[in-house]
Amino acid sequence: MAVQFQSKRAIAAPADGQDGAARDAQERLTMERRIEAFYRQSGGPNNPEIPKILEKHLLYGRDHGPKGKRETLEDALRDMIAKDYSNQILFKWFMQARMERQKKAQAEQAEMARIRAELEALKQEVRSLRALMEAHVAHGRAEAPGEPEVESRWS
Repeated sequence: MAVQFQSKRAIAAPADGQDGAARDAQERLTMERRIEAFYRQSGGPNNPEIPKILEKHLLYGRDHGPKGKRETLEDALRDMIAKDYSNQILFKWFMQARMERQKKAQAEQAEMARIRAELEALKQEVRSLRALMEAHVAHGRAEAPGEPEVESRWS
């Protein structure tokens, strides 16, 4: 699927039959003019304030998403797809599937946490039973000193 971005003002198709290379050259020239204008406004390419100016533009520029939030490629693609009526059914299906996956993952994590807690409780119970059995065996040995010692199978 090809993504086509449009500027605010439409560029008229050349009447003399310019090919793609000439159009690319014209776009490069336009971009160079925009860069030159930016540098003139900002004080030149060596101005240490340029990163701050660019960040401010990316956060608050009209063409870069919601104000105060730097737009990511994912944001731009999501907006483009969500606004295209022919894609809305697919977009809604995708978002529902994504939410279901997230809910399922959360439920599985909760189940794993419950199982881990239960396993720890069982381990603690086994430890206490082992200690009780060893105490009982030790007590039995103390009462019958004449019997030969038998190795404990719980040790």
